[in-house]
Amino acid sequence: MREIVQHHGVDLSWTKDLSDQLNGCLDGNFIRLPEEIQSGTCYAVKVNEYMSVYVVDVTYNTSIVFRYRNRSSDFITLHYDFTEGDALMVLNEELKPVGRWRYNEAFVDSCIDADYEIKEGSRVYSITVFILKDKIKQQLSFIPQLQKKLSALFDPEQNTFIRFSRGSNKSWWIIDELRKADQQDPLYENLLKGVVYSLLSEYMDGMLNEEFLIEKVLKEDLVEIIKSQSFLIAELRNPFPGIKDLSARACMSETKYKTLFKKITGNTANSFFLENKLFHAREMLETGLHTISEVADHFSFTTASHFTEQFKSLYNMPPKDYLNHF
Repeated sequence: MREIVQHHGVDLSWTKDLSDQLNGCLDGNFIRLPEEIQSGTCYAVKVNEYMSVYVVDVTYNTSIVFRYRNRSSDFITLHYDFTEGDALMVLNEELKPVGRWRYNEAFVDSCIDADYEIKEGSRVYSITVFILKDKIKQQLSFIPQLQKKLSALFDPEQNTFIRFSRGSNKSWWIIDELRKADQQDPLYENLLKGVVYSLLSEYMDGMLNEEFLIEKVLKEDLVEIIKSQSFLIAELRNPFPGIKDLSARACMSETKYKTLFKKITGNTANSFFLENKLFHAREMLETGLHTISEVADHFSFTTASHFTEQFKSLYNMPPKDYLNHF
């Protein structure tokens, strides 16, 4: 597997380094790479003085691991990944599947090192926005409930920006519309810039509806939370293990575990477990091979009625109506 050590930033000078490592070239906003590496387009542009965006729309013709080692800690990455195939985010050798049907939204501090493995044949569509922290801080300073927290929020000794989640339905719609656009169109750059503002607005609106957790995240703690998420997903057919057991597995106090889990995923461990259980239950229903009672039993819901209640709470309709719309 080919390895590329890559850095990012709001300044797009990194695009030259990337193209050189892969024997490609820069052509305006495009990064042109050899056909043996990938088929498709890579497009990078400055949105304004404090923000830039990178769009990847390719099929990889060889397996590559990108090792992200940023040279600056002054920005945050907002990343949307709709890969169809094998793609993994790797943190301290702990694997985190990403892509269209998995974790497809990430908000990550530039100080965090990560590896991204992509296998030959994988179809990648991703949008990555790089934003200067100072500008985000300036925007958040207008929100009264955050003014007292801003100093701690942007102090690297007290806080790390990191969250892996699934994007909202609105984000998915915004990106899907952009995906239909022709990158060769002279108006594409303006369209893309508008999409960036829309995605950032949608993400920040979502964050403002949640609690801002101030906590410094060490890499080893991040790895333990990712391991915990993987464990929970492997246990979806069983009842929720409980915070006591989960925190012990992560070698953390219950308080620290609950705080870090919510900070990194935007959810409590119990809600994360339930949402993933319902997500997989929905997929099982969509096959048309199982009754609602069978799916409820498969995922250890106490009764079919309890399953229906939880399903309706998440998807705004009971399973029976969902199947009629599917």
